[in-house]
Parts: sequence; C-alpha cells; structure tokens
Amino acid sequence: MELVTANKLLDELHIDGSPEEIATMGSLISDASALIRGSIADDATEEELLAVSGNVFNRLVSSLASKMYYERDLSSGYGAGVQIMLNQLRARYLGGK
Repeated sequence: MELVTANKLLDELHIDGSPEEIATMGSLISDASALIRGSIADDATEEELLAVSGNVFNRLVSSLASKMYYERDLSSGYGAGVQIMLNQLRARYLGGK
C-alpha cells in the first residue's frame, strides 16, 4: 500500500486539482505524515506504518491534512477522530515491536 496522494485527497474533498492546490495538499500530506510519525515513535517510517495498518494510516494522514487545509495552525487541536486513529495506530505499531 502507498501513502495517499494529493490528487486522491483533493478528489475526495471535491477541491479543484489545480497545480497550486496539488502542491499545497502534497505539502500538507507530508506535514501530516511527519506529525503522525513523530507522535508514534521518533524512528517510525511511512513504510512501517503502512505495513502495520495502511488503511488507518492513510485515513489518519488524510484527516489531518484535510484539517490543516482548512485550519493551518490547528488552533482547535487534532479533533477526537484523529486522536482515536492516532492511538489505534500507535498501539498497533508499538505492539509489533
């Protein structure tokens, strides 16, 4: 399984896939992945998290990137759904080590 792409997430959100929007969403996906990996373990990689639970990791990246698209500073936090998925992914990753 591969990491969600900017085009796929833009399509899911019904946002025009202009070059600017693709670049923005690609950057937000990268940032979301980094935040998630850092919240799980300092050495967690995308490849490991995709292998442990690709669907949850992709949904988590998509959810966080979407939240950051509309609220860049995350001033209202991650949200309960993101936290639930993060906790589930963390448990699966750390349980396998």
